[in-house]
Amino acid sequence: MRYFILFLATILTSCSSKKISKTFSSQDFSVEQQPYYEEWSGGAPGSGSGVTLYFPTSVMEGHTLQAIYFQGMENNIANFISNDKKMLVTRFRYSSSITNMSSDSKEEFGNEAPQLDTIPFQLLDDQAVIAFQADGKLKFVQLNNIIKKESIAFPSAPAQNGIN
Repeated sequence: MRYFILFLATILTSCSSKKISKTFSSQDFSVEQQPYYEEWSGGAPGSGSGVTLYFPTSVMEGHTLQAIYFQGMENNIANFISNDKKMLVTRFRYSSSITNMSSDSKEEFGNEAPQLDTIPFQLLDDQAVIAFQADGKLKFVQLNNIIKKESIAFPSAPAQNGIN
């Protein structure tokens, strides 16, 4: 019985390693600092598509960014969007693998199975987790109800010298 209690205590304490430190909702921020995201797609062939996430710097409390988890993707780079340094932006690129879809399975031969990235959190499409270092510890902040703005469709490259 003593070993069972020791085993149970070990399991319960190890499960807290990815604990969310704070949770914010879009309504917790002023209008100009509300987190939001925009999906985008490039107009030129092969330019790809993705999503851009904007969030206030205040969620990190001035500490060092480690990772951003959003819509099943992970990124560790964020940049300021203006000189006031109140908002950060990070971009995620959707997988650009080309698959052949057909009712004839022989035509689909050669399609690769999608590589599904696994992140340490189960999030809804309007949720993100920001990981940062604070006082030598890894802390996690969750953003809920992130506002989805209108998608951006970038035009194809302009014609050069009348040639398209």
